[in-house]
Amino acid sequence: MAGAEHGIHIDYKGHVWIGGNNYPARRDPGLKRVSDDQLLKFTKAGKLVMQIGHSDKSSGNSDTKNLHQPSDVFVYQKTNEAFVADGYGNHRVIVLDADTGAFKRMWGAFGNKPLDTPMRGVEIKPPTVPNDGSAGPQQFDIVHAIRVSNDGLVYVADRENKRLQVFTIDGKFVKQTFIRRNEISEVRTDASLAFSPDQEFLYLGGIGANPQVVVLNRKTLQVLGSFGAAEGFTGAHHMAADSKGNIYTATGNAPRKFVVKGRSTSSSQ
Repeated sequence: MAGAEHGIHIDYKGHVWIGGNNYPARRDPGLKRVSDDQLLKFTKAGKLVMQIGHSDKSSGNSDTKNLHQPSDVFVYQKTNEAFVADGYGNHRVIVLDADTGAFKRMWGAFGNKPLDTPMRGVEIKPPTVPNDGSAGPQQFDIVHAIRVSNDGLVYVADRENKRLQVFTIDGKFVKQTFIRRNEISEVRTDASLAFSPDQEFLYLGGIGANPQVVVLNRKTLQVLGSFGAAEGFTGAHHMAADSKGNIYTATGNAPRKFVVKGRSTSSSQ
């Protein structure tokens, strides 16, 4: 079982998926010094249906049997596949059969082969992303959130690198964008993802210094605006949107609900 639950997703069949990000170096009281290398699937009543991977068993990014501190999962109905943001320990997207857990495929940043590079994120250092106009690192850091749109595009939040990357469901790189890349501060702008009900908009939530939720045109990735940058908002470590477009954010013990009241014609941020 997971030592520190991280990320929750209810799929189109009503199953509940939970990952974990416990790791041996954590000093949280009460947690065992093991790595959460598994993904758990339950019924809505809490009965365990499937466990993919086992604690302390990951052999790295090439391992197709175990995960390594997965942070998020999204089941895509058209292919019945679970797309996993894997995660805090690995640096990849891994795709599994949602019924059997069988490995299907995986990829890293830009569709590259994911490598066992050092993980900066566990040390909780302020992310430093060179504002030099480059495409950024060729590997993911913390793969923190993942969503698949109805038209088959995979959106991946590369948290420490302050960027969002988009892929086809087969792992072909499409495009990317950075959010607040030039800020040298402890802000992680790309932590969580959610779609508007019509999927015209993509919401991208941040954590850290002066957190906010950025609203993007989902197809073009143009920034249309932002909200939440106010006293008391602690950020969006994870995020969801309901059928009415209302947005729910979660960080620590301060969950928030933002009610969508309409659309503005202003393009200001």
